[in-house]
Amino acid sequence: AAPVPILQMKLASVSVTAILVVTCLSVSCEAFAGKIFMANSQENAKASAHESPIQDRRTVLRTGAAVVAGFCLTNPAQAFDNRIGELFPQLKGKPYGASTPVPKGVGDGDALKTCPSSEEALARPPPNCFSSTVPKEDTEHYFPPFKFSKNPEQAMADLVEAAKNYPPGQGKIDGGGWKIASQSEKYLYVQYESEKIGYLDDLEFLLDPKEKEVLVRSASRVGFLDFGVNAKRVNWFVDFLSKKGGWIAERISTDNHPDYFAQNGSE
Repeated sequence: AAPVPILQMKLASVSVTAILVVTCLSVSCEAFAGKIFMANSQENAKASAHESPIQDRRTVLRTGAAVVAGFCLTNPAQAFDNRIGELFPQLKGKPYGASTPVPKGVGDGDALKTCPSSEEALARPPPNCFSSTVPKEDTEHYFPPFKFSKNPEQAMADLVEAAKNYPPGQGKIDGGGWKIASQSEKYLYVQYESEKIGYLDDLEFLLDPKEKEVLVRSASRVGFLDFGVNAKRVNWFVDFLSKKGGWIAERISTDNHPDYFAQNGSE
């Protein structure tokens, strides 16, 4: 049998790792993984010349952090040229996030996905997605289409102009930059990267020239909470288009999405 101290170390490592992984699934890996990186660095700095077989918290934390890194952060993404923020130094210039593939149905150009709540009948749907194709009864994920009174060509030109003028870091989000991943006469797909880790979010617009409206979908690929990121992103576009004139668009607020803000924080 393994000596008691070694066995305790292994059990502690498994327990901590399980807690870390569960936490990673419950909150944003961007924020949580950053704390793990910082904590691990701090523990390494406290290395003692007299280490016990258990090696105190450093061995446990290092083991747990390694598992979480593999679970949440696997392969490096490609940094966007317009990134303004700095990655955690432990990442050595390599942002993470592209290990999460583009969700099925995103980028197709002819339809928009709903949100997980209306697709998977989850007991607790994640408050990190808005879509105009969600059933209206799902009030926390449904977002009404933008309406326009100009010709469809000009409306699409406005959307592209807005996308190209989006400032990375606005509202303290999307500091990792963005890129237009796909564009056509009726469809626009933009990817956004978080600042510290480099996770990717997806924003899509699908123009309906007959109805003179634009369906919208903004969603996080990973995590549970989004800490208001998707609302801030959509609201920026709402404000930009409203200033252009010829548009009717509703901002996401505590009035129309109270549960979203109750879980992710205030506006």
